[in-house]
Amino acid sequence: MPSTFIPATCTAAVFSEVGQPLELKQFDVPTEIAPGGALCRVLMATICGSDLHTISGRRTEPAPLILGHEILGEIVAMGDGLTHDASGEPLAVGDRVSWTIMACCGECFFCTHDLPQKCEHLRKYGHMCCNDSPELTGGLAEYVCLMPGTAIFRAPESLSDEIATPANCALATIINGMDTIGFDAGEAVLVQGAGLLGLNLVALCKQAGARRIFITDINAERLAMARRFGADECFDLSERSADDVIAAIADSTDGRGADVAFEVCGVGGAVDLAVRVLRTGGRYLIAGLVSPGQTFTLEGNQVTRKCLTIKGIHNYRPEHLGKALALLAACAADYPYAEIVGAAFPLSQINEAVAEAATGKHIRVAVTP
Repeated sequence: MPSTFIPATCTAAVFSEVGQPLELKQFDVPTEIAPGGALCRVLMATICGSDLHTISGRRTEPAPLILGHEILGEIVAMGDGLTHDASGEPLAVGDRVSWTIMACCGECFFCTHDLPQKCEHLRKYGHMCCNDSPELTGGLAEYVCLMPGTAIFRAPESLSDEIATPANCALATIINGMDTIGFDAGEAVLVQGAGLLGLNLVALCKQAGARRIFITDINAERLAMARRFGADECFDLSERSADDVIAAIADSTDGRGADVAFEVCGVGGAVDLAVRVLRTGGRYLIAGLVSPGQTFTLEGNQVTRKCLTIKGIHNYRPEHLGKALALLAACAADYPYAEIVGAAFPLSQINEAVAEAATGKHIRVAVTP
């Protein structure tokens, strides 16, 4: 039977200032849940690269805040009107759930123009000041408040916490990317970056029937993992020049180049390489350049004469998370998803967890309250 005990207070790790450790603080657990919202006990949170960027000062968020947006939880209380998840399945106390990284209003210009992730009243988990109500909106805590306008999905029972937890960030975003740029069976693809975004891309392209999957990175261990996810040719850019990569991809594609390229490495300098690699009529999706100051230059002649399509995405729509969980339920066992979380720490050791995540040795580090 699901536990219905809800404590009066709980612990959360609070980020206040760059250069200072996260501090464990006590918060009141809300006794009233907003209509359409829920209260969840955090089962697991994983530390995303954007969390590390906030901690190191590479990006600015409203402090103090409770970081963590890759979260898996157990529902312990539900607000009025919340009866089903976003896919129409009944919801109940005790259900293990994932949810979108944002809550949106559903009525503003962007919500009604298929960009709810850019809602004019957007609220994002792990990105909100914890001095504001609701206070508990980050995953590095024992409890989290799910706000109205959040798309909630029951997590498939077949998926472990370690596999299901990161799905609401990297995998959902990449499914949005695939939908946005389009991908057909038999196409050759270049993936720039072998982090979790890139690994998910390799798996998705493999599932979609890619003819050839190329991937670049500067981390040999991550490239080795990419090969296990299905990459055909891995290029270590710390050892091979851009010209070498371009020539190798041309040789593997009858001299034409890649049909599609994805930037998921967060390095502006990668854009020029992709534009040179793409065939005439090729398509390019930019998804990793989310840190301020990531500029790049393009030779306009290349874009124009090659008839290239270049698009950018940020985050995803709610249906993409539903697709992510369904895809994992169907084929996670075919790929090394079980190894994505390389280390786990209790919430009481949050700063040790952050330090371990910052080493880059693991695709994800988990925190388990």
